[in-house]
Amino acid sequence: MSSPVLPLTLAFIGISLFIKVISEKIAFFLKSNIKYRVLDFLADYIHYGNDIGIKSSLSLDSPTSDVLKRREKGQSYLSSKLSSLASDSRGETLKSKLVDCRFALAKVCMPLMRELEFPTNRNFLIELTNRPQQKDQNLQPAPEEEKKDQIENNEKGDAGQHAGNSDVSSAGMFIVHSDQVKDLMYIGNDAVHTLGIQSFHAPIQEEINRRMSLLNNNGNDKDKNNNDNNAEASRLRFAPIALNPEIEKNADLILGLTGMDQVRYSLSGSEAMDAAFKDIRASCRNKKVIVRFSSAYHGHVSGVDYLNCGPDHIFLEECSQQSIDFIEKYHFRIAAVVVNPMQHFTGVNKASPPGEKLTLTSRVRQAVPKDVYAKWLHDLQDKCNYCTKYLSKVALVLDDIYFAFRTPELFSMKYFTHPETGAALKPNVVVLGKGIAAGYPLSMVLGQKGFLNTYDKKFLLQVNKTVGTLSAWYGGIVASNVYLESIVKGSFIKTSVKDQLLTMVSKFDQFTLDLNAKFAAENLPIRIRSFSNTFSIDYLNKSLYNSRYPQYLMAEGLYLGNYSTGKFNLNADTTKADLDVLGDKFVTAGIKMDKDGFFEPMTSSAKRKLFCQLAVRFSSIMMKQFYDQIMKDKHIDIEVSHNHPVNKFGHFWSSVFMILVAYPYIFMFGEPLKGCIWFFLTHVVRQSGHFFYEHQDRDIEKLKFGHKDASKKEAAAALAVAFAIYQYRDQVWDYISRYVTISLSIDQYASLVALFTVIPHYVEISYQFGYTRGISWLLKIITDPFTDLLDFYTHAVIHPKWFLDFKEQKAKYKLDLKTKLISKVN
Repeated sequence: MSSPVLPLTLAFIGISLFIKVISEKIAFFLKSNIKYRVLDFLADYIHYGNDIGIKSSLSLDSPTSDVLKRREKGQSYLSSKLSSLASDSRGETLKSKLVDCRFALAKVCMPLMRELEFPTNRNFLIELTNRPQQKDQNLQPAPEEEKKDQIENNEKGDAGQHAGNSDVSSAGMFIVHSDQVKDLMYIGNDAVHTLGIQSFHAPIQEEINRRMSLLNNNGNDKDKNNNDNNAEASRLRFAPIALNPEIEKNADLILGLTGMDQVRYSLSGSEAMDAAFKDIRASCRNKKVIVRFSSAYHGHVSGVDYLNCGPDHIFLEECSQQSIDFIEKYHFRIAAVVVNPMQHFTGVNKASPPGEKLTLTSRVRQAVPKDVYAKWLHDLQDKCNYCTKYLSKVALVLDDIYFAFRTPELFSMKYFTHPETGAALKPNVVVLGKGIAAGYPLSMVLGQKGFLNTYDKKFLLQVNKTVGTLSAWYGGIVASNVYLESIVKGSFIKTSVKDQLLTMVSKFDQFTLDLNAKFAAENLPIRIRSFSNTFSIDYLNKSLYNSRYPQYLMAEGLYLGNYSTGKFNLNADTTKADLDVLGDKFVTAGIKMDKDGFFEPMTSSAKRKLFCQLAVRFSSIMMKQFYDQIMKDKHIDIEVSHNHPVNKFGHFWSSVFMILVAYPYIFMFGEPLKGCIWFFLTHVVRQSGHFFYEHQDRDIEKLKFGHKDASKKEAAAALAVAFAIYQYRDQVWDYISRYVTISLSIDQYASLVALFTVIPHYVEISYQFGYTRGISWLLKIITDPFTDLLDFYTHAVIHPKWFLDFKEQKAKYKLDLKTKLISKVN
């Protein structure tokens, strides 16, 4: 008797592994990007449908008659301010040539308000200047001479002095002029140029230009400012992906600033994040899982973005001890834990405000206190360090792409010091972008030794997984060196970067406090939030129409970036006088919007009613689209493969007998055998028209979604085989019963054969195009006899001559869809 020890042991191993794998899969699935997958699935089905009209768009929350009248008045006011521009502007012409919709600034409202949007004919910018600092703060155009002088100063920085000695406070916030409207205060989306033009960017740009010049200064060794010419050195750009003095300088500068050991270069923040994940995975013995935190943004490329990051990205709750415990529990799967410190401003576990387009109700984001957030970051760091030291390597990654260079501390690791010890964070990897090269495209992945692409190089098939022709491109490295030198050495500028940042942060913090006080004084349900030069708007009321606030701001003469007021930026050139004017416009816009009834909270009953209406509307639109798809498939089928009179004749009469005989036998009288026999006979008639008469264009036939000529022949052959099997059923059944016990009545066999004339093609369509398309094709097949009566009744009787017009089986035919003329191709 054999021993059961080994089988029982193997069974225990198998069952234990199965339980562990399943429990882990469930845990990771529950922490995956389920929400975004659901939204992506619904995106193919949630369709607005036909327009409902302005009045209905203003009444989605079931307002009182008084509120509706106020809203209609407000709509007229906005229309007078925002719709009185030419529709054939340069912006309208250009935007049709661009794919990226952000440039067009086409929409600011929530999608349900799409009929309340206004033309985007103010978005072709032709000039940007600093706002004149006058006693009269009204936005009146500056004299042409003053404008000219101002533009020249902006371009030169401070022409007489290399250090740029202009007073930061005198520059003024940005004013933009479009081809349609002038003197718009710029509420921008520039997340890169934080400091002022004359105080910082102009002298920095001058130095970058000097270092990037390919020409000597008329043969002189010195330029006009007595600096060495750089023409020979700048030609190193033509030897990319090679070590050179500029990369050497840049590595020393940035590693010295951050305390890191190694650097990898990319072009954008998203690319850098993707590279960081690849490098860390390679360094952590190819552990795959990346831990992120709910709603934190880390880029848009496929390896990083919410939707396409894949099952190896899991999303935990920020500021949660359970998340820290989860990391230790699954350390053997986790390669990296990545944090975006801007979540402290955004609101932990809250999406970065994408603008009013996703504002359905109130938007109140209360950040946790800085010390609380800092303590949690340090606890998270301690846990990653513990795992690395005692369990397996887990990298802590700080995504400083947006955060860095906005505060005097420069980096989040120095900003979020431990509230008790004052110690700075020491992440394993830091990712930088945006401002790292003064506006030039460049990003960096900085890491401690052992965390970036570190593996035993004797593994021959492991390779560097991140490459790029323009990685560490010369222009970006030079610009970054100039930028970093201005920070480290104070070169090229008069006022240090940290001092400029300190002044800017203090100024904008005070603006936030002052503006919120004005909002409160006017009893407006709006508040502003800020971090450094980054701002967002909170809406305190649960109004469906909060998303209209940007339109009221535009009506007050503000130019909004593509983020609307979800998140916007000002730069250090903005003065207190500018902020006073800007604050007044924010308040005035709020007062007008409140007066026009758009801040009215939506009641619970109105919300339920709206959701029910939307559910019915979207469902009916979905069904209409489903029906339209079926009818479209039918139309194409007829257009491309039902042109011969005999084929139309056969389809008409076969449909008559299907409806009158075959379908009743199958669905009404419960006699599938008789029904299938009639179904078979009618299909013989139906397909004979295709086989003997239809001059089929094989290329155009591919436009059809259903059976093609070849698949019809396959189905016919299968029917012949099925008939042969039935004829010799006793012998076949005797052979099959040796291996499988099966019992089919004649009716069941006939039903099975009939189904399998269409089921294989349904499976193929569902596999290739999805189950919805497969079901629509099945419905098309079932309803074809009924619609064929309407399509082919004109050919119920045809001239006998057409029955002699056989096609040549080996010939090739060409169909002109417009004229319906068919010609034989030699």
